[in-house]
Amino acid sequence: MAGVVKAELGLLYKGENYVIVKKGGVAGEKVEKHNHPEANVIFTVVKGKVQVFLNETEEHVLAPGQVLEFDGDNYIQATLVEDSEFVVNLITKP
Repeated sequence: MAGVVKAELGLLYKGENYVIVKKGGVAGEKVEKHNHPEANVIFTVVKGKVQVFLNETEEHVLAPGQVLEFDGDNYIQATLVEDSEFVVNLITKP
């Protein structure tokens, strides 16, 4: 088989230079402030609405299909505005 399809929450794929994780939860749940200094981050909402703060000041409210890209040196914290699912791609910096 050439391709593998996954849909569950949690670690989806891990390669030599990337990690892909799908997360989800109910409205009001939070992702506490943290960073990923070893990676570039691509944050994609696939369901619901998620309020994201970078470095506690830069706000993004993301809906399905919207993609936020940022350097993992920045700190992220998020709140699920609605029941939501999102995919986080961590791409190791060269």
